[in-house]
Amino acid sequence: MTPTATDLGQILRRAADRAAVYPYKCWGFGEAVAMLGLLAASRATGDDRYRSVVEAAFDRWWDVRRGTLGFEDHVTPGLPLLSLARRDRRWMPAALALGHLFTRLPALDGVPVHRPDLALFRSHVWVDCLYTDGPFLALLGLETGDDRWSDLACAHARAYIEVLWDASSGLFFHGYDAGTRRANAVHWGRGNGWALMGLLDLLRFLSPDHGFVRMLTGVIGRQVEALLPLQDPGGHWHTVMDRPETYLESSVAAMMAWALPQAVRLGAVPAARRETALRAAAAALAATLAATDADGNLTGVSEATPAGDLAVYATRPTGVFPWGQGPLVLALADEISPDGLWEVVP
Repeated sequence: MTPTATDLGQILRRAADRAAVYPYKCWGFGEAVAMLGLLAASRATGDDRYRSVVEAAFDRWWDVRRGTLGFEDHVTPGLPLLSLARRDRRWMPAALALGHLFTRLPALDGVPVHRPDLALFRSHVWVDCLYTDGPFLALLGLETGDDRWSDLACAHARAYIEVLWDASSGLFFHGYDAGTRRANAVHWGRGNGWALMGLLDLLRFLSPDHGFVRMLTGVIGRQVEALLPLQDPGGHWHTVMDRPETYLESSVAAMMAWALPQAVRLGAVPAARRETALRAAAAALAATLAATDADGNLTGVSEATPAGDLAVYATRPTGVFPWGQGPLVLALADEISPDGLWEVVP
């Protein structure tokens, strides 16, 4: 049975309540999407409690940092930070400090690397970086009127696409070592969700006449075409997308339930595939809701996952995590108030 708007609103509140009690640290991959989900829930429900959770987390972080950011801060939730700054300009110094951190990332073989301070990761980038870097920098360009931030956003995205996108399959690899010039050659499901969500928001925040838009739209369209036939009949995707022997993983469906309609609205899906993409999104939302328990927890989400070989992904334990709750809340909020979070973007 198709849920009513009232049903979706109730599930949204339960899911947002679960995201709101997560002990946000400063910071980890996957927290940004949960915080963005809380802001979307606040917008869709009119409940300022969710926004207050985000503000309190940033207050704790900024009280400690006060403008002195290190490489570990590259996972700061940039889009939620700028969303706050659009209503309260006291957050702009923090947003600009984060922007300047990205200008300090060293490049290896043309690829900006995020943790040069850690021997184990000093030459690594991850597909998650397509979610953290480009959209934040592009929106910073919009907010400041300074095109240099938008150009930096595109430079980062272009560099990551060149080393992480497997053009032959249309999917993204999880990790790349700029020192050895090798990708890990695994099409991680959630990683492809990070890539698609990040590229869509980057596209959303760029001027339509920016020189990167054509390439960006082409990559998004090709990725969507690659994703569609890999969807399971139940609406999910496998944790390694093109390896059906791996388990079905819930955060991927939640991400696609939000991302696929966005891709259609932004004109990045070829006309012949738009209806198929929207049907896939509806199936993904149904699968996501079926995996959501009575308390609003999205179950069956793989825990934090390092880039590795196939066995790393196939054996990862599952549970309830912010990188599942965030896409769930975003998808539900978008069903209730389409594009409401970013409706004032020019």
